[in-house]
Amino acid sequence: MKFGRKMLLVLLALALLQLLWAVPAVHAHGGIEAGQNPFTAWNWNPLPTLLLLVAAYLYLNGLNNWERPSHPIGVWQKISFFTGLFLIFIALQSPLDNLGEHMLSFHQLQHFLLRMLAPLLVLLGAPLTPVLRGLPPWVLQGVVRPTVRHPLARAAYDKLTNPVITVSLFMGVLYLWQFPGGFNLALRNEFVHALMHITMMSSGFIFYWAVIDPKPHRSRVHYGVRVLYLGLIVIPNTLLGAVITFSKGIIYSGYQDVHRPFDISLLTDQQLGGLLLWVPGDMMSILVAGIVMIMWYEREEAASNANQPTRSP
Repeated sequence: MKFGRKMLLVLLALALLQLLWAVPAVHAHGGIEAGQNPFTAWNWNPLPTLLLLVAAYLYLNGLNNWERPSHPIGVWQKISFFTGLFLIFIALQSPLDNLGEHMLSFHQLQHFLLRMLAPLLVLLGAPLTPVLRGLPPWVLQGVVRPTVRHPLARAAYDKLTNPVITVSLFMGVLYLWQFPGGFNLALRNEFVHALMHITMMSSGFIFYWAVIDPKPHRSRVHYGVRVLYLGLIVIPNTLLGAVITFSKGIIYSGYQDVHRPFDISLLTDQQLGGLLLWVPGDMMSILVAGIVMIMWYEREEAASNANQPTRSP
């Protein structure tokens, strides 16, 4: 418990320092003004940082309380988890967030981090058991356990982890926010903008939850099916990226009304944004398919070794 309290104090101190550092740079989340250095325009809202620090604290506290782990968390998994949290911090708190309100290319990079890369890295860190063990007992016993045992919660979980619904959510949320109406509205309305980021990140976690199945969770989707739909999502992602990249007109008119911090035309910025959606998105799908195939091979090897009869000397 002493370790947990010390960690909490350290994390709260870091959050305060982050707030004090960021507030002088940007007085409001209103974007970047002409003449301002775009690389000092940090998002001063401390809420994302506080939530990330709470997640880090729960993970560390859970590992500290886990005396005899049934599935030990390796060093690479810890690095993966904290790298994922750091990328969420960069996406939501660094100048990338404000730059995204002025240039589509930075916005697409932000979405790539929130939707594809950060959720994958966090879940590769197998956070389920450490985070649950890191919770206060009253939360675990009084909130988490009754919730997961409730029939409605179990039914909702079954629906969300259905592979058809999972893939539909993952790609549907992407298409929803890439249509000009929703995208332009998000640029003008802070609540809609936050909703965009929340739904994109949530759909990424739901999608990779079924693909990666971090221990002790076991996805009901066969490894072969996971590889299949990782390949299938390349098609709509490529189509959307190509449409944006090769469009001859301006799709996102919301960027016409804001200051552009770099000397890049709207059309060039739009083409870069389309490429950032297209190429890294397709590459991530292929990369994750490779990871799943390795997991599949290791699982089959473990099952084969377990079924082999032991030879007597």
